[in-house]
Amino acid sequence: MGEEEKYLEYTLNLIRKSLEEELENFDELEFKYRRDPDRYGVAYRIACNNLKILNNGILKPYFARIDFKTDGCVDSEKIYIGKYGIYDSESKPIVVDWRAPISSLYYDSEIGIASYVCPEGVISGRLTLKRQFELEDGKLLSYHDVDIVSNDNLLQKYLQSNNDMRLKNIVSTIQSEQNVAIRKPLNINTIIQGVAGSGKTTIALHRIAYLVYNYRDKIKNNQYMVIGPNDVFLKYIESVLPDLDVSDVNQQTFERFAKEIIDEDIQIKNSSKKLNLYLTNKINNNIPKFKSSDEFRMMLDLFLDDYFEKVISDGLVVKEFEVVDKITLYQLYQNALKQSQNFSEATDKFVVLVKNYVEEHFDAIISRLNKKLLNEFQNEKVDKDAFNKKRKSIYEEIQRGCKQISRKYISKYNLTPTKLYKMFITNIREYGLTDYSYMEELISETLGSVKEKSFDFEDLAPLMHIRYRLGIDRSFINYRHVVIDEAQDLGKFNFYVLKECLPNATFSIYGDIAQSIYDYRSIDSWDEVRDVLGNCELISFRKSYRTTDEIMTVANSIAESLNLETSELSIRHGENVTFNQVEKENIPAYIKNKIIEYKEKGYKTIAVISKYPIQSSYINDDLSFEGLTVLNIDEKTDVTANSNGISTISNYLAKGLEFDAVILNDVSEEIYNSDNPSDMKMLYVALTRALHEMDVVYSKNITRPLAKFVNDKNIIEKPVIKVKK
Repeated sequence: MGEEEKYLEYTLNLIRKSLEEELENFDELEFKYRRDPDRYGVAYRIACNNLKILNNGILKPYFARIDFKTDGCVDSEKIYIGKYGIYDSESKPIVVDWRAPISSLYYDSEIGIASYVCPEGVISGRLTLKRQFELEDGKLLSYHDVDIVSNDNLLQKYLQSNNDMRLKNIVSTIQSEQNVAIRKPLNINTIIQGVAGSGKTTIALHRIAYLVYNYRDKIKNNQYMVIGPNDVFLKYIESVLPDLDVSDVNQQTFERFAKEIIDEDIQIKNSSKKLNLYLTNKINNNIPKFKSSDEFRMMLDLFLDDYFEKVISDGLVVKEFEVVDKITLYQLYQNALKQSQNFSEATDKFVVLVKNYVEEHFDAIISRLNKKLLNEFQNEKVDKDAFNKKRKSIYEEIQRGCKQISRKYISKYNLTPTKLYKMFITNIREYGLTDYSYMEELISETLGSVKEKSFDFEDLAPLMHIRYRLGIDRSFINYRHVVIDEAQDLGKFNFYVLKECLPNATFSIYGDIAQSIYDYRSIDSWDEVRDVLGNCELISFRKSYRTTDEIMTVANSIAESLNLETSELSIRHGENVTFNQVEKENIPAYIKNKIIEYKEKGYKTIAVISKYPIQSSYINDDLSFEGLTVLNIDEKTDVTANSNGISTISNYLAKGLEFDAVILNDVSEEIYNSDNPSDMKMLYVALTRALHEMDVVYSKNITRPLAKFVNDKNIIEKPVIKVKK
């Protein structure tokens, strides 16, 4: 038996022994902690996690080995790297977790002089071996010695595998540039601009796994958050974090997080409907973009400053006696505002300042009170008992520092975000920094939303900002790191409110400007985000790992038409993209036949992607009429539960997902207008969803940027296809 077979057998025997011990301990937990349910809950979760790690270890305990000779040491150390760390009875690691500092040598370093960073500092030495293993069900199938984790057998096998609609972990094939992004320190804000298929989403989740592991003594799992574009996407990724030994991380859409911050019973309109209106030119204003701008935020701040400034309208009066005059009260209130971050804090500070003032001037205030009451008693017919009762109640309030009455005085101005937003929009003309062409339309449209308590996406940032200015739940300060995926679809104001509502969090931001399908409301460049976050490192991923060279060449033609960054060609080849002109009425039958063809090739996931949700619904109905029943994916669909792997889906929901094979439904110029940047970005998204094969169907003239592929002399020009039903 060779060296590697012996080490695998040794590792598996140790895991089996540990598994037996863990199962014995697991059976005793309930009795051991029978009188302490809280400790039992913690111990139960830990035991379940240990059992999961050991059970997974039986199948595939590690995927790589490195030999590293530290400077000053005589011998090299053999280090086996796996998804999880595994230890012997003396707590010595026999398998090192991929997230451990020394594991970075496997991802980043070539054979020869190398170093890695750990809490003790920089460790230098010589890397003498880098080996990859192919293990299945506890058996060693093969191993390969490599220099860099790049165009190697393990990566090629991973990329050529078929997809089962669940995002996978890639711990054995992380590339060097990806590893750099994953292992950035917690205190650094990063922006990852990555072309489609460059692994942004996967890297985002692996980064959280890395941070959870390396900061586990300082930060709890529930202090991390992932913000994704929609629920379909979140369902798609939800299995990855547990597979990476991470639980309890908060996963949100921006809309749901906004509702938590705003803390009102509001409805949020479906973004896809407005997107369709803009794509079909039924809306031609830039109101969403304006609401996402610095100018709109500054107008809102002017209104709020003015509103809070006018809170003090009278003196502080207790039963017709002015305890503190208006001028003095205004000064105390201004001091409170200066010392506070929001209106809630200002209210608390104001109550304290009033109390302090009353205590300092207690004798003078009581003297004035006595004079006033004596004058009333002498000049008016006053019931003695009523007089004494009134005097006592005023005196007691003053003795308490007027805390109750001063809080009541100011709290009437603490309105809800929606009420203040309505006041702002109603009076917005007074705060206009410049003339805005669509102001009347903005006012009418927004007041209608306020009345219905149903808001567009672009209203959420202003409402969140108002809530922040009023005072938000302090629990949000506990978040320490936030990962935002598909971040190119957020506006500058969205990033601003995330930063102010999560003041102790750093951010890892992932996106691709070329896939900004909501460009009527979103950022135009990452400079806008850097302007908000300040210190922020921009990292560029230009290599696509999802698609083949043949598919990426077609997608790049769209990026070029938009003057955007194109992808470096992929490291693998596949079938040519096929382009087929089909008469409109025959498209469903053609697509059905293509799906059957792809299924016969063994593809697990096949998507028919249409530009609009209504198109997706129609083609789904047509396929059903043709005798093929498939899932139509909408906002509430669990994509991981699709039994046969075939689906129809609209463009905006497909963003972030990937499929073995893709059929694009009707890529005609009349559908994807080449003069419309939004249309071209939508098409770019659709063109970059396939892992292995793609077929482009069009009924009339194909959209212009793709015409060269149809007319290319190297590609057989396709005739109009008529499919018999």
